Amino acid sequence: MRALIFCLFFYITLFANHHREPISLQLTWLHQFQSAGFYVAQEKGFYEDLDLNVTIKEYQKGLNVVDAVLAKKSTYGIGRSSLIIDRSNHKPVVALMALFQYDPSILITTNPTIQTPQDLFNRTIMMSLDKLNSASMISMLLSHGVKVEDIFVQEPSFNIEDLIQHKIDAMACYISNEPFTLSKQNIPYTILNPKEYGFNFYGDILFTSEDELTLHKERAKRFYTATKQGWEWAFEHIPETAQLIYEKYNTQNKSLEALIYEGETLKKLAFDDDKPYGTLEPEKVEAIRNVYKRSGMLQNIHSLEGFIDPLHFAKDIVKIGVLASREDQEIMPKTWSNSEQYLSDLFTSHQFVIIPLSFEEMEKKIQHGDLDFIITNPMFSIQLSQAYGISQIATISPRYKNHFYSEYGSVIFTKADATIERFNDLHEKKIGAVSPRSFGGYLLGMKEIGMPSLEKNILFFGTHANVVKAVLEGRVDAGIIRTDVLENMQEDNLISLSDIKILHAKKYPDFPFLVSTELYPEWVLAKTSHASEYLTNEVLSTLLKFSSKPKNKQEFRLTTPLDNSKVHALMQEFNIYPYQKEPYTFTDALLKYKYFFLGLFIPFIMAIFFIMHIQRLNKKLREHAIEIGNFNATLEHEVEERTHQLTLLNSKLKELANTDELTRIDNRRHFFLLATQYFYSSKRNNLELYIFSLDIDLFKQVNDTYGHAIGDEVLKSFCHTIKEIIRQSDLFGRIGGEEFCICIQNTTLEGATTLAEKIRESIQNTTTIVGTQELPKITVSIGISSIQKGDNEIFDIIKRSDEALYRAKRNGRNQVQIILK
Repeated sequence: MRALIFCLFFYITLFANHHREPISLQLTWLHQFQSAGFYVAQEKGFYEDLDLNVTIKEYQKGLNVVDAVLAKKSTYGIGRSSLIIDRSNHKPVVALMALFQYDPSILITTNPTIQTPQDLFNRTIMMSLDKLNSASMISMLLSHGVKVEDIFVQEPSFNIEDLIQHKIDAMACYISNEPFTLSKQNIPYTILNPKEYGFNFYGDILFTSEDELTLHKERAKRFYTATKQGWEWAFEHIPETAQLIYEKYNTQNKSLEALIYEGETLKKLAFDDDKPYGTLEPEKVEAIRNVYKRSGMLQNIHSLEGFIDPLHFAKDIVKIGVLASREDQEIMPKTWSNSEQYLSDLFTSHQFVIIPLSFEEMEKKIQHGDLDFIITNPMFSIQLSQAYGISQIATISPRYKNHFYSEYGSVIFTKADATIERFNDLHEKKIGAVSPRSFGGYLLGMKEIGMPSLEKNILFFGTHANVVKAVLEGRVDAGIIRTDVLENMQEDNLISLSDIKILHAKKYPDFPFLVSTELYPEWVLAKTSHASEYLTNEVLSTLLKFSSKPKNKQEFRLTTPLDNSKVHALMQEFNIYPYQKEPYTFTDALLKYKYFFLGLFIPFIMAIFFIMHIQRLNKKLREHAIEIGNFNATLEHEVEERTHQLTLLNSKLKELANTDELTRIDNRRHFFLLATQYFYSSKRNNLELYIFSLDIDLFKQVNDTYGHAIGDEVLKSFCHTIKEIIRQSDLFGRIGGEEFCICIQNTTLEGATTLAEKIRESIQNTTTIVGTQELPKITVSIGISSIQKGDNEIFDIIKRSDEALYRAKRNGRNQVQIILK
């Protein structure tokens, strides 16, 4: 029986291993934390869970990893930035993932006469061919006048003793390895780090062949997914990962301490702010290619199309729910397909999916966390904000005849030959509307008509087109729809406007649509609580940037959120959630005036015994009159107290609407509102106006290292420091996360620069203690821009200040950069 069980187990195991697809990965170096994510994916079963049988191959001296992959000796490999040269030389390699956003490669020397890259002229350096071809290394050497042919390259021996005994002048290594070993032995050394010379390129890059993606697309996706999961786990659990490498992959006999140090060092190089792990950006790849062009190493100017993640493995799905009726849902995929592709083309790391939904479907998906953003009418967005915490981030301006409009209203109309001329003529008439929850297709029209008694005459048809059809066919006498419907239906040859009469038609400047009501803010783009701040900021900043110059296929543009106070007022008037009032019942009155009713009951009882106790009753009535007087005085006091409390509550609500809850400075909406007023004031009066864009450097590391509670304290300390410096008239707002803006007037460029430097120095030098704990030190990068003649809105200035901010961050952070034009 035992033999039978053993054989059965053997064959099941053999079958399982055979069923899992065998693939191999060729490393670019010996086993160490440099390849930790692959070991974790192997040992934690991430590969096995996706039916992959992965063999991880350690680097062998003299091996060319690219040739090994293209010859199918290995399925995947780890390459350097020199993969760009291979691709330009028509080698069918494809880059999938950047293991490190910043290259860990450095040159290290124990020769005290070598202090700069220039000192490497005619020196012997031990490095592999791929490191010699690294864009970071080449850039550093060329920037100091040292060409590749000016040095003597020696094949790696994997032995640091060659450096210690001065058999070589310098060696290429990772900043996470050899410096630790030399420090432990108290051996002086000098590091030549390309990053310190301003060359921040990718480190190790996971790649494969075009054949692998063509023939095994689904397998490649599984390998990518499990590998990324392995790396993310490795950096979240550095001590456990180091222990795993120490026990199973320690061919170099490293200490556990050295492996942990390596992991912590590499984690700082693996991430760039809040970008997803493994991000490969076309702009950065193009910058690397330009380095190779200047160095003369790239002769073939071959297109890199299809080189970076051609199957979009790295793209996260971003779901946008759009409010639509059942009938509209059949049409909307065609209508929104251009926008869906347009959005996906704008973002290198996101694939956008637009989903048409009914009111009920949208609410359910938000409740379950199935949507990242929604596009809906302003009333429904307010209701969803109250119920599920969504946040309005922009106003949608749809396109009509190559123009974009950010407001809309309702059209109340009849057939052209109808006898109805005024709203008063609608008594006893049938009125068609879209839905009880439709803002433009019902509520705005009912507010304008102002006849609650007409509600019994309303018939709902589900869509705007159905309402128009019902009016023209005579099934109802009048209809309520949103603006732009009639014009679009006429363009589609579905109706003729000559067949339609508009009741109480109104005209507004630069508004081309037929309308019967006031104008209200257009539909809104809102983020759900499920969407991350990084995703929200990336989407919003990119869309605002491209909305300033819309493309032909762009069906809409974004503007900053418009004021929805009129929408709130309308919801209050119609007793709509969250402003609906509960019915006032007899029980409510009894509980509120129980003492009053009790006071009436007592005299009634006493009146029964009036004849028998007339004298005593008179005395009791006088006493009771005194009690009634005291009760009324108390009641008046309570009414005054309640009125005072409501006044304070309204003041508090106004503050909450305009103030960032954590930092107590202006929130995004209020800052943009005030900054826009400053902008137009400066334009009218020809005044100077400056925008500062501020970003706390490496703030994610503060949250990751100390936790979000300490991160919040850092943000509060940061804002407090700046508020102490700026003038009372200066605007200061939190735009999102660790991003802030300052708007100042009536100063010169010199004054603005001085203020920015004062802020930067104060942040750098500020020490804050919360309780008994000292907050971590932080620095800030600042971009400055000013108002120019050609600026049309405040966002023209903010765009330039953001560009200046990004320049400050690229140049090493903790500095001020200025872009005026």
